[in-house]
Amino acid sequence: MNKMKNDTICAISTPLGIGGIGLIRLSGPDTYRIIKKIFMSKNEKIPVSKWKSHTVRYGYIVDNEKIVDEVLITIMRKPKSYTREDMAEIGCHGGLAAMKSVLNLCLSRGARLASPGEFTKRAFLNGRIDIAQAESVMNIILSQTEKSLEVSIKQLKGSLSEKIQKLRDGIFKLLVQLETLIDFSEEHVVEEIKPDIEGTIEKTCNNIENILKSGQTGKIFTEGIKAAIVGKPNVGKSSLLNILTEDEKALVSEIPGTTRDAIESIISIKGIPLKIIDTAGIRKPEGKIEVMGVDKARLWMEKAEIVLLLLDGSQTLDSLDMDLLERSGEKRRILVINKIDLPLKIDEKRLEKFADNKEVVKISAATGHGISMLYEKIYELIESGAGTLKEPEFFLNLRQETILKNVLQNLTEAKKAVNKNLSLDIIAEQIKFCLWDMDNITGKNLSDEIIDSIFDKFCIGK
Repeated sequence: MNKMKNDTICAISTPLGIGGIGLIRLSGPDTYRIIKKIFMSKNEKIPVSKWKSHTVRYGYIVDNEKIVDEVLITIMRKPKSYTREDMAEIGCHGGLAAMKSVLNLCLSRGARLASPGEFTKRAFLNGRIDIAQAESVMNIILSQTEKSLEVSIKQLKGSLSEKIQKLRDGIFKLLVQLETLIDFSEEHVVEEIKPDIEGTIEKTCNNIENILKSGQTGKIFTEGIKAAIVGKPNVGKSSLLNILTEDEKALVSEIPGTTRDAIESIISIKGIPLKIIDTAGIRKPEGKIEVMGVDKARLWMEKAEIVLLLLDGSQTLDSLDMDLLERSGEKRRILVINKIDLPLKIDEKRLEKFADNKEVVKISAATGHGISMLYEKIYELIESGAGTLKEPEFFLNLRQETILKNVLQNLTEAKKAVNKNLSLDIIAEQIKFCLWDMDNITGKNLSDEIIDSIFDKFCIGK
């Protein structure tokens, strides 16, 4: 397990650039000694050592007698701080020069530049949060919708950790029961208790399956769904992207093949982040660049969870349309008939061979007609693949999901061992594996290498 370094770290915690305010964060035993060296209060003489926790002071950052910046300083004394160490936040003016000057002054007075995620890592190592909660911090930073932010905050507060701890308590109780039974020599005692063991394992497996299912729903709200807009050139793909995103991200032109590469944008569908990819028009390409664009469009059609196959309603179906209808047949898709503001020439009866009316939406990307219905169809398609999208309390990342599936597999093997009347020692070993895995979710058994890899993904200053 990582050991806490007994030094003081600092970092800029707000994005670099021009802004009203920029924050520099310090944490560690020398925080207030450093503040004493560089801060001059505007109108009070109370020493830093006498400041109350969670109070703000107004004054100047000074380098000897030279004023570097006018600031507000907030102090948070241990253990009631983010890291459970003495902390301070210096609110500077948001210009790059001001923040770098104050940061360099902190470094010259004894602080060390924090590594990525080190503040949160210290919070974990000091026992304020577990790894599952720490991982949710990055999701809060990366949240793309209000719903994804809500789920991430719930997880930071311990929604997943509480469920994992409850599961672990049940598994530990089962292990204690097994190890107590191992000491019995009378076979009839063991035989009588085996149905209870099997029932406990079955109940635990059901609980894990429910967590996996809920975690998948949570992942939809935090990570979102990919939807690819595909179709021939000049059917209105870029116009559809622009109207869905309420922005002019894609260049719209009557010249076929204007979009040569995929253009991505994110919108919210009832709180679910939907990453929309506008792909190059699929046709017989001319030149190397068009070949690459068409190949990429077909790749996105394979990778995306949802395909929005756009058809030109003002034209009859041709061989390219038919090819796309065939290729996308196994995907979750919506057939979007565009340009209904023009006289319709598309053969709708012919389309019935590929999809029922539930998969078809008629729109005009030029006027916006039918777009609200398209939103509803997309949501229905997401819901059909995920079950009822109740607002989740937590999400599972790949690491957590993999561990829970391992626990489920070990419990299944333990149940088989009970059914085969195998030795209780064998069953107990399977349960021990489960306990080890459960502790990996919250970080109790993680190696230094894995812990470091988790926090390396964070930004400096968090």
